[in-house]
Amino acid sequence: MALQQRAKKFRIVLIKPSKYDDDGYVIRFWKGVLPSNTLNVLHGLTDDIIQRKVFGDLSIEIATFDETAERVPQKKIIRWSREPATKLLVCLVGVQTNQFPRALDMAKVFRAEGISVIMGGFHTSGTINMLSEQEPDIQELVHESICVVSGEVEGKWEMILADFLSGQLKPIYSFAQDLQNLVDIGEAPLPKTSPKTMKHFAHPAFGTADTSRGCPFACSFCTIINVQGRKMRERSPQSMAAMMRQNYLQHGISFYFFTDDNFARKKLWRETFEELIKLRDEGIKVSFMMQVDLARKPKDFVRLAARAGCTQVFIGMESVNPENLKAEGKSQNNVDEYRQIIKEWHDAGVVVHAGYIIGLPWDSKDQVSSDIRFLMDEVGPDQASFFMLTPLPGSHDHREMKKRGDWMDPDFNKRDSFHATIQHPRMSADEWTEAYEDAWKTFYSKEYMTRVLARWSNHPKSYWNLMSVFFWYKNAALIEKQHPMVAGFFRLKDRKCRRPG
Repeated sequence: MALQQRAKKFRIVLIKPSKYDDDGYVIRFWKGVLPSNTLNVLHGLTDDIIQRKVFGDLSIEIATFDETAERVPQKKIIRWSREPATKLLVCLVGVQTNQFPRALDMAKVFRAEGISVIMGGFHTSGTINMLSEQEPDIQELVHESICVVSGEVEGKWEMILADFLSGQLKPIYSFAQDLQNLVDIGEAPLPKTSPKTMKHFAHPAFGTADTSRGCPFACSFCTIINVQGRKMRERSPQSMAAMMRQNYLQHGISFYFFTDDNFARKKLWRETFEELIKLRDEGIKVSFMMQVDLARKPKDFVRLAARAGCTQVFIGMESVNPENLKAEGKSQNNVDEYRQIIKEWHDAGVVVHAGYIIGLPWDSKDQVSSDIRFLMDEVGPDQASFFMLTPLPGSHDHREMKKRGDWMDPDFNKRDSFHATIQHPRMSADEWTEAYEDAWKTFYSKEYMTRVLARWSNHPKSYWNLMSVFFWYKNAALIEKQHPMVAGFFRLKDRKCRRPG
């Protein structure tokens, strides 16, 4: 390639953008908590290209930035683009709908300097898959000459980079039209953690990985199934163990968040647990948290998960109201079984974290208050994360609302599951917001946190882990007014980095 031959250095800048708060400031913290797996996946794919010398002797450098925890040095990146014999590509990765406005504004800054920009993630993928490439936000990217990627790029990433180096980057790359035949990730390059980026997180020994993708269920509010499909695809258990061993020995990474949407539906769940048990037998005491459903599981699942190092499980409970579950296609959830399911995890020494949606069709302000009390007194999870029902591009709910012409807040920045963005049939926006905020206050009350800690008084590690989580969650939800899963410690505001207008 002529352009490739003239360039001596190729810089690939991978940026996971943050979002704006309600005052227009970029949300950034002194220390982050949950790192981005998409950033790690793209880092791993790019490093694999370097190791295989796909582009010959061309020097390739990777720079990663997670904006929730570190300032993106836009002026420095622009200076990099002006270095002689250097090609530079900025990639805005893992962009969710609420991050789209921030990502677009950042992309425009780089495009104004003549820098090539690629944007991908659940927003572009879900929009194109469930609607079309003609949606206004996708067309705005095309108009700004920002390359759009829809779908997963395993097996395609080197092609996209080759197109860039030869000056033939396409306006749109769409890889997910056929959800039954998505990329096989079995032997795909594994996610790679950047120690430089992890220095900005409260727990630098924290890693992320997806051992599988997809989910067989059909929840109407979910975007996963319309981007990653309902057919489960898995990484090799042996390759996952090898990655974790290497990360432990080289970087001291001792805890993972497995980002699989539903670990319990993996065909190779047993083999994966067995490989992790072998690691622990070697003295590599890596632990993890994972996401599972509430449907019935094989009898060995919980026991082996605990032996493999599972210390916390995130369960998509969504509601304790059977009518709500029915309305959202969550037929696999049976409220009568909740307590026994949680008890099984507790008996194995695993902390239970419930995901709970507020604003489902049968909710009202009084009903939500009653249901949260039922959740605490009768179900008894150790943690809970609350979300406001939000129609996200890529979900069945969003597509149907759009077809009907239902009102949805046009500001994508508010599509974060912490704002009222639709008209609820039983609550005003203020009542809905108050019900959501009260849920956090009630669940993370001194009374309930004390009750949960007492439950784990004979498990010192779980006790103190929960204590630190309670500090984090209460600070985020009640003081910072941000969802804990996107918040960190000690909010930072840059007065020069504010949303236009």
